[in-house]
Amino acid sequence: MKKHFYILLTMALILCSCALVSAEGTDREIRLFAKGEEVILPTAAYFENDTLMIPLRPVSDAFGAVCEWDEENERISVTLESVTVHFKIGSSEMIKYGEPVLMNAAACYSGEFTMVPADAVANAFGYPVEWDERNRAMFLGEAVDLNVNPMDGTVVTDDCRYNNYIGRFGTANIFSNGSAYFGMEIMGVKTDGVYASGIANLALDVPEADVYNIIVPTAQEFYASNDRRADQTSGIAAIYDDYMRRDIPNLYPVNVVQTLSDHAAEKIYFNTDHHWTQKGAYYAYAEYSRVNPNIVELDPLDSYYTVNKYGFVGSMYNFSGGSSYISRSADMLQLFYPKPNYQGAIYGDPYMKSYISSVRAINSGYSSYHCFIGGDYPLEVYKTDVNNGRKVCIIKESFGDPFSVWVLNNYEEVYVVDFRMFNGGSYGGFGSGRYTFKIKDFYDYVKFDDLIIISYPTTINSPDLPGKICKMVTWD
Repeated sequence: MKKHFYILLTMALILCSCALVSAEGTDREIRLFAKGEEVILPTAAYFENDTLMIPLRPVSDAFGAVCEWDEENERISVTLESVTVHFKIGSSEMIKYGEPVLMNAAACYSGEFTMVPADAVANAFGYPVEWDERNRAMFLGEAVDLNVNPMDGTVVTDDCRYNNYIGRFGTANIFSNGSAYFGMEIMGVKTDGVYASGIANLALDVPEADVYNIIVPTAQEFYASNDRRADQTSGIAAIYDDYMRRDIPNLYPVNVVQTLSDHAAEKIYFNTDHHWTQKGAYYAYAEYSRVNPNIVELDPLDSYYTVNKYGFVGSMYNFSGGSSYISRSADMLQLFYPKPNYQGAIYGDPYMKSYISSVRAINSGYSSYHCFIGGDYPLEVYKTDVNNGRKVCIIKESFGDPFSVWVLNNYEEVYVVDFRMFNGGSYGGFGSGRYTFKIKDFYDYVKFDDLIIISYPTTINSPDLPGKICKMVTWD
């Protein structure tokens, strides 16, 4: 333990307050670290008068200090080695060495916990204070680098590989594990910076929102034989590294490779289609929920109403030129219905004036991938009875379709944007490409809390699609 208490309160106040005003504009959970270790807070830290208020006892415990509570006088004493400081409920003075030290806010209650300014605790214990606005974290003592690439340490399983390569049929590579056949797209992930720049600029364009980027690998990452597969994991990591170096405070990459690898023995991709299943999207959304502190824990899979449709033969049949290997490997479409009540509508324009039709998040009438949010449309809008006031905008291509279904469980308003159908794009119908979509204008119109950009390698590798993402920002 430190024996000398040398940090001036004014220094602590400067360190704390330099970024706190802008930090108050978001409701992301605040993390607290003491001597390099994260403190699990029994009640939420919060800002008052640009000062971070924290529960005193768990922080004192983290430093090895001893707390004594004087209930009659509503006064708490904290002793660390030879130094004792005193806080009194309702008072903005801390007593140290018998002398009052003015704090920026008064000690108070939050439920059953005594809350005091974090900078006062640092002053009492003799530790420096540092605020990390990007991660909304306060460090008392040693700072921790939280800006690590979430892909670091990712381990991709080899346990589920189809090691018998049948051959290339059309644009499909077909593998067997001895009892079943699997059609896959074999590709790496382009790291020329275009996609990363598009994601970074989207985040810069909406600084008021939290922006999450999810890159989903294709089935080959977990199921193709190692001598045939390309390494998508390292490419995803390189893209995340690219824009993380730009240190954009509201931009958060999400590693879904590891959770998909962990569940690779389950049906998370189709054998006959280049997409993932809704179960695969569930695990990815659960990881997003873990990264986004404003999303409550997702209910377990077995708690959702489910419909199973058999005999699905997807895109790989056409990609392979009608290979019998694919037609003999029909999949099951497993459909998980969102729990909230909702209404969905499709529009051709960003301002929701060009109404196309209503839409259901799950439509069991389809025997195709279109059963998820009806397929691909310019803009889909869902209003749910979640009643938490939170709004999300999802920028996606078709890999985002089953993912978007899960999102309905946690947001009151969900806006699903297919970027390929705006800004001159030629994909699909419904007047595709006719309307201009700028993310800043759309934010100003609907005021979403979170922005999710979900992509898969074909989008990143395409000669034109990353540029379509770049066109969604308000500058060239």
